[in-house]
Amino acid sequence: MQARGTPELLLDVAALLFTSALLGSHAEVSSAPAQSVTAPAPAVPGTQAQNISDAPSPLLLGAASDPIALPRLFLSNSYARAAPLSEVASMAGTDLLHQLAIMPQTTLSSFIRDNPSTVQNLLTSPPKAANVTSWWGTLNATEQQSLVSTAPEVVGNLDGIPTALRDTANRAWIAQKIQTLNATVATDAGRASADTAEHRAHMLAEVRAALVTTPSQPERQLLSVNPDGSGRAAIVLGDIATADYVTYLVPGMFFQVDGQINDWTDVAARYYDEQVAWLKTIQAVQPDAAHKTVAVVSWMGYQTPDLTNIGSLDLAYEGRDAIAHAIQGLQAERAGNEPYVTVVAHSYGSTAVLMALTQYDFSIDALAVVGSPGSAAQSVHDLHVRGGNVYVGEAAWDPVPNSSWFGSDPGSAAYGAKPMDVKGTIDPILGTPLLGSVGHNDYFAPGSESFRNMALVGLGEGQLVTTGSTSDAAKTLAMAR
Repeated sequence: MQARGTPELLLDVAALLFTSALLGSHAEVSSAPAQSVTAPAPAVPGTQAQNISDAPSPLLLGAASDPIALPRLFLSNSYARAAPLSEVASMAGTDLLHQLAIMPQTTLSSFIRDNPSTVQNLLTSPPKAANVTSWWGTLNATEQQSLVSTAPEVVGNLDGIPTALRDTANRAWIAQKIQTLNATVATDAGRASADTAEHRAHMLAEVRAALVTTPSQPERQLLSVNPDGSGRAAIVLGDIATADYVTYLVPGMFFQVDGQINDWTDVAARYYDEQVAWLKTIQAVQPDAAHKTVAVVSWMGYQTPDLTNIGSLDLAYEGRDAIAHAIQGLQAERAGNEPYVTVVAHSYGSTAVLMALTQYDFSIDALAVVGSPGSAAQSVHDLHVRGGNVYVGEAAWDPVPNSSWFGSDPGSAAYGAKPMDVKGTIDPILGTPLLGSVGHNDYFAPGSESFRNMALVGLGEGQLVTTGSTSDAAKTLAMAR
């Protein structure tokens, strides 16, 4: 898969240059490898450092004198006391959410406009997704609609709020934001301000274009969007609220929203089609497969690195937290009816995902990583992946995996992951030729063995994944679970 306007060869050369530089640096620091690969552990196992935004607020009416009051306060916003706006501006987490929910609509509108840093802090350090889901459930329809229409940036980007409402809020916010940014460009705001506004408006237009579908394609919903810096966005194909299988596609270096959101979403669309096609094929031996559905998330929820910062874990920490919140949001929304959740991660994105799966307390059903520079995890036993369903693909001429720059190589035998062949073969089930992946950016090519295998991992059909061994010839459709 090739980034728009960026020759595929350039990315592979960049990967080679990056790996060469890292290997040279690694030789210089090999006397202290632990400092190179160990990410700071969260203060509380499975979470980030404790967020004071989730602590009980002294503003909760009656909490000190009535032992029954505190539980009631978290069940209904009607028990929350309106605090002075000056105090609300310094709040965070669920305390802030409760205050926003009880504001009159005109007050809410002006508060959001006048306190952008408060809003940004809320979205940067959000409450736990389960707490957001619980809070949202305490709101009546009028309160919910008020927040959707008046605070769309908040509603659209908070994991734990129903996806359909987030999509509505995000689309509305994009329209409003583009209008504001274009107005800035048209004024004498200064060259730097105008250039920034123009860049952000273009980025949001790209996101909006990526949401366009035809009647024959699955619906697309906007899970999150942020035009700051190189941007962040997540688009889901299919109905994530009901799908039996949900896969997050996480990119690595050089993927930015402005320029690549359409490409990455096209990859998600092909992945969706590949999974639907396999479900139809499997239906021959598993009739229930006809009723199964899938959803695929084109996830660009963190700032990916370039050659200036690829050797640092700083952006991986951001990706770690963001993908963890996203999946926890899905699991909170689908509590009691959780789908089969898979993450497919490439390159630097795999490092962020591996960190999330060791340092947070949620679990997923399957993981596929390709072109991975590793993480501090030493084996599949360190990862919160059910059943050890961890699959690794490494192309022969991809220099990144063997660098093991950020920790253990997931493709090594000692790691214990399941091999996923990517070199190309004849599909043992369908009898069709499958293309091989050669360089760092070939794993998502249409018709490739890699892409076929990753789609099957997302359906829980690991037994049909080709491994490059002689046992592949014996694989039959009857092995489908």
